[in-house]
Amino acid sequence: MPADLNSRTRWFALIVLCLGSLMIVLDSTIVNVALPSIKADLGFSKTSLAWVVNAYLLTFGGFLLLGGRLGDLFGHRRLFLFGISLFTLASLACCLATSPGFLLGARAVQSPRRSRSR
Repeated sequence: MPADLNSRTRWFALIVLCLGSLMIVLDSTIVNVALPSIKADLGFSKTSLAWVVNAYLLTFGGFLLLGGRLGDLFGHRRLFLFGISLFTLASLACCLATSPGFLLGARAVQSPRRSRSR
């Protein structure tokens, strides 16, 4: 029976990781579709609008190696759960953003979650 329980645990972990990856893909897709509305509502210029996407990508690249090492030190599961929580709170902050700076800051906070999940 323990082998069956181990198999279920692995499948559950795979499903949770796949759902986490789905959240990332959906976030990127939604932001790209919403860029015209973001520009109009928050007063971004055409050139500064690229920072909505770039703030996420730059911090992701910066935290990629650090996130892997922190996972080794503190446990991948713990870091994944912390990252999902941080990503969710940063997504809420993005929804409530009333200024370009606030939105860019929240987008930058979202990205370390992705690097920590690996």
